[in-house]
Amino acid sequence: MNDPHLTQVFFRLAFLLPFLLLPAHAIADKPTTRHYDWLTADTVSGSHVLEIRADGTRVADFEFNDRGRGPKIHEEAKSDETGMLTSLQVSGHSYMGAPADESFLVENGKARWKSTLEEGEAAAGQGYYSANDGTPEQLAMLARALLASTAGELNLLPAGKASIQKVTDKVITHAEQEQRVSLYAISGLSFTPQYLWLDADNELFTLAMGWMGLTPQGLHEVLPRLQEIQDRAEQDYHRQLAEKLTNKLPANWILRNVSIVNVESGTLKTGQLVAVSNGKIVKIMDDARLKPPTADDTETRIIDGQGLVLIPGLWDMHTHLSLEAGLMQIAAGVSTVRDLANDPVRLKSIRQSFDSGEVIGPRSFTAGFIDKKSPYSAPTGRLAQSLDDALVMVREYAEMGYPQIKIYSSIEPEWVKPIAEETHRHGMRLSGHIPSYMTASQAVNDGFDEIQHINMLFLNFLAGPEDDTRTPLRFSLVAEKAVDMDLDSPSVNAFIELLREKGIVVDPTVTIFDGMFRHRSGELNPEYAMIADHMPPSVRRSMLGGEMDINDSNAARYARSADALLEMIGKLHKAGVPLVAGTDAMAGFTLHRELELYHRAGISNADVLRIATIGSAKVAGVADQTGSISEGKQADFVLLEGNPLENISAVRKPVAVFKGDRWFDPAQLYEAIGIKPFTR
Repeated sequence: MNDPHLTQVFFRLAFLLPFLLLPAHAIADKPTTRHYDWLTADTVSGSHVLEIRADGTRVADFEFNDRGRGPKIHEEAKSDETGMLTSLQVSGHSYMGAPADESFLVENGKARWKSTLEEGEAAAGQGYYSANDGTPEQLAMLARALLASTAGELNLLPAGKASIQKVTDKVITHAEQEQRVSLYAISGLSFTPQYLWLDADNELFTLAMGWMGLTPQGLHEVLPRLQEIQDRAEQDYHRQLAEKLTNKLPANWILRNVSIVNVESGTLKTGQLVAVSNGKIVKIMDDARLKPPTADDTETRIIDGQGLVLIPGLWDMHTHLSLEAGLMQIAAGVSTVRDLANDPVRLKSIRQSFDSGEVIGPRSFTAGFIDKKSPYSAPTGRLAQSLDDALVMVREYAEMGYPQIKIYSSIEPEWVKPIAEETHRHGMRLSGHIPSYMTASQAVNDGFDEIQHINMLFLNFLAGPEDDTRTPLRFSLVAEKAVDMDLDSPSVNAFIELLREKGIVVDPTVTIFDGMFRHRSGELNPEYAMIADHMPPSVRRSMLGGEMDINDSNAARYARSADALLEMIGKLHKAGVPLVAGTDAMAGFTLHRELELYHRAGISNADVLRIATIGSAKVAGVADQTGSISEGKQADFVLLEGNPLENISAVRKPVAVFKGDRWFDPAQLYEAIGIKPFTR
């Protein structure tokens, strides 16, 4: 949860803040002001100030700084006696800098709204307006309106429905004073419930979001306690989903009548069967050789694959695991992921839940995360103050069995070589962002084994010695100047040869940059356009919100820079530089798009599949156990409606996903979180 887009639950405020909706509630007798701190890894990184005026108008200002990024929002909202929003004005900018300008007004029997994304109207009282951008107060306002409603649910404008449920009450003690707070879950805003804590007056108390959170000033110590309670509630929710949606298989079973993709040769063999025992593939043979089970063979289950195409489970090599992401990854055919930065304690719990089957989720590999304390540090719970600190962290991750270390942008360039030496001494790999004030070439020569994010390769040529790439400059510089690079120049070719010669793996995560550089607010994000109509209304609407401030003056240039990123990926592959497919964004769907973009970059479908399966397994050092449909390997594979060797987009249509001794129906998984299925 430490990379560019924060697209997962904790960081992706471009995705989360659209769900911090708005209502409003009681009329105040006199003005009052509430002050909150926004915390990142227990450190104040922003503020939320709420003024409740005598006429009931709620005026809020919210901002925080996350490595030079972050929203800055001013809003004024008013509601009627039932908590229904009657007026709203929002201004400022969103997390990545896109302008926020939004208004809503109920007048003369009409509700009208306008924002940078859209405008519309409806009859007054038809629903509760859901804002695109806003402050944390909006979620509390919606909660109060839902609590005041007859059935605890409300229609949303422009579309959708939200409901609320109390999870638990908790009495906390602070400064020898007791205070009752309540945890609520609001459904209908995202794929899974959004949680918040309200005080006894139903005013916002806390938002607990892992490494980030919001608390009243002076009450920071309550956040970990409330986070723990909230984590248990989330765990219970996902455990219940798993109980309903997991199909357990017997020790011995056979999947027959399938066409198997051999990802190593890039070929398809029809009329096959796969026999599995205790979660491992024990036999692959022609389906015609299958003998009918005898009357006394009641232990072997035979599943008819109906002639569909079978591929190995896909790998996502750049994730930040969460409980919510697990179900979406399995539904998309992603059976294995690599986590590239997380809280070790939280990550251990999530992995155990997935591995035991208690919660639906993929197998996983881990990387220990290290950054140096600075004004632009990653939002992590522990930061190195010195090189000695960093080396201690390497050793601690080695003791925990981590196979890889990932370093981040604030690491001092002179630290890289000793960190690499210590990492390699413990048999681990080293990857990461290229630290600020360092080139990718220098990082490679100092011991990097892998580079995260395609923009880091461009910064090797575009960033000058004074450019601080810990900041959003690492995005804007590439958006502005990548188009001007000559990718056939001797310097670029020499750099690519250096990567090839040293076997440096590149983890492009190009989807996030392609969307960032092409997506203008008000238009559907091209990275999710093909799935948008399957999404819950609030999620679909969030896909209209751009990240960078793209306008008529820069749109064409940024789009050509996005094209340059794809051209670079094609050159890397052609030169023999190993690639792995990762996302750092919305689980499942982003990986599908990543593979489509590799195809667009000129990589054959067979090679794209190889990258996302056996190639990833080789990088993780487990190709002898998984990554292809082969005897002796884990029974992790996906039954598809189409043939991805002919059309890579066939990966978007899994009919069944198998993970060892369990199988899942993607249509059922998607329906359970409000997504319209892609197959039946």
